[in-house]
Amino acid sequence: AFLLNRSSDLLVEPDYIAAVEEMDLPESNEITLSIKANCKWVLVADVDWLFFDPASGENNVKVTVTASPNKTGATRTATIYMRNETNTLERTVTVHQKKAPDNSFVPEPGENPLPN
Repeated sequence: AFLLNRSSDLLVEPDYIAAVEEMDLPESNEITLSIKANCKWVLVADVDWLFFDPASGENNVKVTVTASPNKTGATRTATIYMRNETNTLERTVTVHQKKAPDNSFVPEPGENPLPN
């Protein structure tokens, strides 16, 4: 079993059944999740704009979740799925990302943060 939790939240023992169900990304577009598990696990998202470091692991690990800048003009939503290696156990978290502020330069991951 496992718990997917924001690092600032209290972790629950011993079955790790409780989980954060919903969260908003901060303006930095990055958040740390604490995963408490007694098995191998993998994280996947239903969108291509969320990235995990690491995306898989075993037991207890802190994971950095990073989102590409939201240039859609509206809040967007994604679901993070945490599954054990046999896909017999799954937890989900809904993530909301606000649009980038108007008239702001927001670099893509790996892009030069200073415009030319």
